[in-house]
Amino acid sequence: MKKSFMLLAAVIVLALAFVAWRQFPNDGVPETVGSSPDETPQNGGVVEVLFWNVFADESSTGVFLAKAAEDFMKENPGIKITVSGQGGYDAIAERLEAASAGGNLPTMAIIEETFLGRFHPIAADLSEYLPSDVIANYQPGLLASGYVGDKLYAVPFNRSMPVLFYNKTMFEASGLQTPPATWDEFREAAKAISDAERGIRGAGLCWDTDAWIFESILYSWGGDILDGTNKRVVFNDGGKASDIVKFFQEMKEEGTLFSPYDHQEDPWITVATEVLQGRACMMLGSNGMYSLYSQWMADAGFELGIAMHPSSGGTPSIATGGGNIAVFRNASREQKAAAGKLLEFLARDEYAGEYAVLTGYLPITKTAMNSEKLSAMLSEKPEYRTVIEQMEYAHRRPFTKNWKNMYGIIVEELEACLSDKRADAAEAMESASSACQKVMDENPD
Repeated sequence: MKKSFMLLAAVIVLALAFVAWRQFPNDGVPETVGSSPDETPQNGGVVEVLFWNVFADESSTGVFLAKAAEDFMKENPGIKITVSGQGGYDAIAERLEAASAGGNLPTMAIIEETFLGRFHPIAADLSEYLPSDVIANYQPGLLASGYVGDKLYAVPFNRSMPVLFYNKTMFEASGLQTPPATWDEFREAAKAISDAERGIRGAGLCWDTDAWIFESILYSWGGDILDGTNKRVVFNDGGKASDIVKFFQEMKEEGTLFSPYDHQEDPWITVATEVLQGRACMMLGSNGMYSLYSQWMADAGFELGIAMHPSSGGTPSIATGGGNIAVFRNASREQKAAAGKLLEFLARDEYAGEYAVLTGYLPITKTAMNSEKLSAMLSEKPEYRTVIEQMEYAHRRPFTKNWKNMYGIIVEELEACLSDKRADAAEAMESASSACQKVMDENPD
């Protein structure tokens, strides 16, 4: 009875957490909208920096940023930092577009990494405001999405990657010793774990609302969204996307894959609940959920495992996600220099390490591993090194202002392919590819 109650409570908390996670990255608390640049007090001799972000003041990241800003201002009494939550990624993007049109942009802001395709024309080149050794210390796989050509328009902050979560207890009970490294091994493991009589399937899959999981699987199969010119849609070249979708359709038909798209509830909540309750064993998800999953799985009587994202057998290639920080060109040179100092401050080992431990996001610098708190966490949870190690295989995300429109088209077809038995993978992915190419042609970057 107690175990059933714990499971029910965990599922309710999981549902609330996922609603928050999709709207407000990781911390799960709605943001309070801060003042506009026009409302920022002007003090003689003090350089004022307005920092818009996607976290609530009372969230773990909001509290972290407020404390970091306090510490920074003690070291730099001539600079005033105002940290202001502006909603989730979509909300802050809308407000930035409105502020740009009105000529009242903040000094700096967190934006989802793929949104740089929309905002780099109004962003400052950070190589002018950050020391070269600080730039060189950022994790290369995370820094890549901040560049446009040879200009650095954003640096990493709250960043994540998909990882393979699996139920260690179920794995061992099925006679499996190690998590799958390839997609073929993933399928075989799912077969070994699945038990139709007990209603257990070896894996579950959510494509994600912005196709993030599909995108990462595509990279891991050697594919890409756009070609090198950033003009031609290539995700189904050679039938690559079709093959991926068919692979998972076949797993579903075999009874080894749970599809949340047969249900009305939120796909992420549905998949995670199946894994949490031991009715599915493996799933891809954000490393930012690791701490919560570990606790919920433990409460349900299981042990959570975390492993590297599977690949097609060649060199791994994995999507990244989360937010970067940009500084805007319309700020005064003094404000941009002050913003650069704050970025340098946040990249110190002490702060970069603490933030990774606090939230589960990736350590954004190479030397953050030297921080006392991160070193202690890795000693306690050595499996988390998997997340850090796979940063070496980070793949650059689609760089186009059209990505939001494109992923809406892709997700619609992907969901249909895992809910409608009549859906043909080849037709669906060819249709999505053609529609995305039309979007690119009609609205070139």
